[in-house]
Amino acid sequence: MSRTATPHIFTTAVDIHAHTGSPMLSPEERWGRRDGPLSLHDSFGVTMESDTSSRQPTGKSSSASVNHDQSPSQAAMSESQVTTSRSSAAQSVEAQQHTQQLNGNPDDIVNPKNLTEEQVMEKVTDMVQKLKQLEDYQHGNGMKLQKVIGDFYWDYNSFREAIGNKLCSLEYSVVTMKMLKSLNAVGIFKNDDVWFPTYYTYNTMWNYSDASLKLAKSLAEADAVRLLTLNCGHKPYINAIHSKNVYYVIKASLSILHNIAKNPDTKHLFKECKAAEVIMPFINFNDEMLKILAMLTLARIVEEEENTQLIDETGTIKCIIGWIGKALDSPRRRHRGFTPQELTEGLDKLAVNDSNKMKIIEENALPIFLRMLQHDDVREHTTTARAIWTLSFDKHVRDQIIEFPEIVPNLEKLQESTNKNVQTNANGALWIINGENDASRAASCSKSGLKNKSHIFVSYSWSDMDTVYKLRDRLKEEGYAIWIDVEKMGGSTLQAMAEAVENAAVVLVCMSEKYKQSPNCRTEAEYTFQLRKDYIPLMLQKRYRPDGWLGAILGAKLYFDFSGKYPFEKTFQGLTKELRGRGQVSANSSPLDNPDSGVVVESSSSLVAAAPPSSSSHITTSKSHVSKMSREAVSHWLQTLQLDGCIPALSQFDGKLLHRLKQMKLEAPEFFYQCLEKKLKMDLIEILKFTDALESLG
Repeated sequence: MSRTATPHIFTTAVDIHAHTGSPMLSPEERWGRRDGPLSLHDSFGVTMESDTSSRQPTGKSSSASVNHDQSPSQAAMSESQVTTSRSSAAQSVEAQQHTQQLNGNPDDIVNPKNLTEEQVMEKVTDMVQKLKQLEDYQHGNGMKLQKVIGDFYWDYNSFREAIGNKLCSLEYSVVTMKMLKSLNAVGIFKNDDVWFPTYYTYNTMWNYSDASLKLAKSLAEADAVRLLTLNCGHKPYINAIHSKNVYYVIKASLSILHNIAKNPDTKHLFKECKAAEVIMPFINFNDEMLKILAMLTLARIVEEEENTQLIDETGTIKCIIGWIGKALDSPRRRHRGFTPQELTEGLDKLAVNDSNKMKIIEENALPIFLRMLQHDDVREHTTTARAIWTLSFDKHVRDQIIEFPEIVPNLEKLQESTNKNVQTNANGALWIINGENDASRAASCSKSGLKNKSHIFVSYSWSDMDTVYKLRDRLKEEGYAIWIDVEKMGGSTLQAMAEAVENAAVVLVCMSEKYKQSPNCRTEAEYTFQLRKDYIPLMLQKRYRPDGWLGAILGAKLYFDFSGKYPFEKTFQGLTKELRGRGQVSANSSPLDNPDSGVVVESSSSLVAAAPPSSSSHITTSKSHVSKMSREAVSHWLQTLQLDGCIPALSQFDGKLLHRLKQMKLEAPEFFYQCLEKKLKMDLIEILKFTDALESLG
């Protein structure tokens, strides 16, 4: 688990522009660099106060809505209230004494060492329960409890994810957001009594949201995305960003948002808060730390159609590749605290968008990838091999990878890695690079022992396993034979996957954001499509709209919604009706027993018609006019489909030839698809768009 943006606590000697995600520190190093938040008296003379005339009384609800013209503190804080003042020597000494009183001696407050995991969980549970019992968060106890919880992150680094998951189950997110809103109502920069607990709360959220996806998601569900977005867009904060404490709040907010964004289920919350609009300006900041966080977060939360604008206008790909290079050149193998694998993860997310693949190669990513493959860090091997796998779905990129010296040989070496993730990603990348996903291989795959097409193949993302396993169990109860990867085999057994798809009666494609981002899932889905295998799409994530390569494969097909929007059994009945007994080896009950289930009514049924990926991808042309289409009209038709790259290959086609091509699809489908790929040089997205539009011709 990466430790992106792990904070250390500011002292007057810390450079506020230095990212703090350093390796695990010894207690001496840790306390030397994490000795408590900087007092407001010492924050380089900058203080921020709330307008007490508009402040909510303590004890009243602090959950009222806030807009960008207000302070996130629930108090109207104008820019004139962000004042500059020089602390006297007496004030400075007093502040230092107050800091020591609140923080205590490190030896006194550090958590006991050598506890078992069970004992740590008991102490964490006790701290959260005490936090829930507090009525007032600004007089020391709230700060101390948050600090103790936070210290477990450093003292028991092997338990970090487990502690984060435990915090999630204890509803830590709810009480923490309540605490922050209460402190905001007073004004977090009012005095040290308010600022210190605020600091430790952000610090603890920051660390554990990085360690635990579950906690990150629960924070999002507890309103963290809205509050943190408000912090990042608050103009007085932006104008006072030279203050170390204000800078910390913005950096912590961006970092926690980045951690939350790693969970695709939270994407809709970012959209509701218009977070992308707030985060985008940080890309133009001179501060490289904030710039990196902004780019990596946006790479995860923007829709694919917005992704192109992000890349073209900000130079994101060039920046990230440059930062990876700087991290590799650094003796600490970090740049601004970010490791090469963390930055490569962000690049991999951008590479999911097919329009970015060649751009990544053109920015000279392959030499960077080779250096990471040749290094001895399995984390770098894992992320690099996965990024190459993702990129390899573009045939032009694939050619570049094959031609680049040493990339393929190093991937072949990693096939023998003892690390399962490395082995899986290396095998997957080589499978695509070597053309094993090409449908032409199916003709020679007679060696499969599964001769009868008698099972259902389930293609799904591991993150959706709970719903998928429930569906599997219900299908088994109805007598269906199921082929499903239950041991996360992935790229290590792609040959078995291919044979299972080839011999499947039907394929269930379980759609979600995670499914789209997974190169393993794309490998399965594309192979299914290449074989022209019958498949049924299932929706497993609420509010998800398939786009990009997954949206193209879905096209205008109907999908069954298992996201929880509709009752499971009602959706299941509709699915069994659609299966029509395919894959059913024993008839405990007929899938056609309830002929009235699954009525296609979008407002009430679980069977939903998917919208085409773009308005131009489903154009209908009258039959009487098609045969009269000139070559120029065909070229214009291709332009409306956004298939400009296919115009040269189809320059001799008029309406009559288009009709003949459509007949070829019906009479000789294998030859038809081979022609599109081999003769007309179309990639998968182009083939999908073109065949969909061809079907619409009269």
